[in-house]
Amino acid sequence: MTLIIDNPTVEKVLKPAEINDALEVAALELATGGAINAPPYRVLTPKDANDYRDHPKFPEGGGKPTHHSFTSLTGAIAKLDVTSDRVDSDIITYFEQDGRTLQRRVPGRKDGRFCGLIFLYSSRTGELLAIIHDGYLQKFRVAGTAAVGAKYLARKNSRVLGLLGTGWQAQGAVHCFSALGLLEKIHVYSPTPGKKETFAAEMSKEAGIEIIPMPSAREAVRGADIVYMATNSKDPVVMADWLEPGQFVSNVSDVELELAGWERCDVLTMNRHGRRWMRHAIGGVEAIPEESKDQYTQPTRIEWDKVTLLGDVIAGKHPGRTSDRQITGLVLRGDGVQFTAVGHLIYQRCKGMRLGTEIPTELFLQDEKYIP
Repeated sequence: MTLIIDNPTVEKVLKPAEINDALEVAALELATGGAINAPPYRVLTPKDANDYRDHPKFPEGGGKPTHHSFTSLTGAIAKLDVTSDRVDSDIITYFEQDGRTLQRRVPGRKDGRFCGLIFLYSSRTGELLAIIHDGYLQKFRVAGTAAVGAKYLARKNSRVLGLLGTGWQAQGAVHCFSALGLLEKIHVYSPTPGKKETFAAEMSKEAGIEIIPMPSAREAVRGADIVYMATNSKDPVVMADWLEPGQFVSNVSDVELELAGWERCDVLTMNRHGRRWMRHAIGGVEAIPEESKDQYTQPTRIEWDKVTLLGDVIAGKHPGRTSDRQITGLVLRGDGVQFTAVGHLIYQRCKGMRLGTEIPTELFLQDEKYIP
């Protein structure tokens, strides 16, 4: 039987510490030849923003531009006998706030629902094992990889996380970083009035850790041992000269830190090589705001395709941090292997707990007489 696993079910079975462990295995396998990613791609179709302005989530002043976006992140992990493809079918728009370009996913449907799925396949039989909603796990697979980076690259006496952002991804960061057992408190900042105070109050109770709202992004970074950027900004939210000796820094989108900030890192790592997205847009990719800001294409002394992989540090092929004074960094870019690892974890938990909706696998299989 093939399992259909929705977000409420995913929420029941996922535990941050186990997510971190699964993502650590994924990073190790990717660096040592046991896993592989396909190039991530995004196919964009321009849409009329006026068709979506009546949605509550459509930002004021948004629509510059608006596209339907279809994305694919595919990865395989050999020892788990699984391959997955995570696909999203979204409406994406952009707007300006506080001098920065922000991106927002908005529901195309009138009922406010989104379409994002992980297709998990057996690489032994080729059959479809599960179709999994991607929403709840999405915030954990990014933050969990960053937490694994902190485990290997942050100072051992790290106690304070400086968190930029108070949205969905930031929630995952609170849980995954807290699961490391290092932190005593989190300093959080958001430019939206009231957001950081509400986030601090709610997430302190949920995660059992002290979270302190800070008056500025600069103050959130100052004195932190770990700096994590979890925003929807397509412009830097942390400046290079804010970084302090001994800090570990990571991101949801690498453009959240000035390129000069990544250049300041004494030890720089990535979860994978290659561009963040290979964008293909009807009418040309020039209309997509972050296309021209992709740091992978900017002049820099960083040789992106030669940057040490996080898995190399985990495997002991690279020493990682060798001094408490070093600034260490992990550039995060979405990859299919992350979804494969967490998807496999969810599938195994659901099978063991008899959760999910079973449908006949035969519905997704074809008789050999139809295959040339």
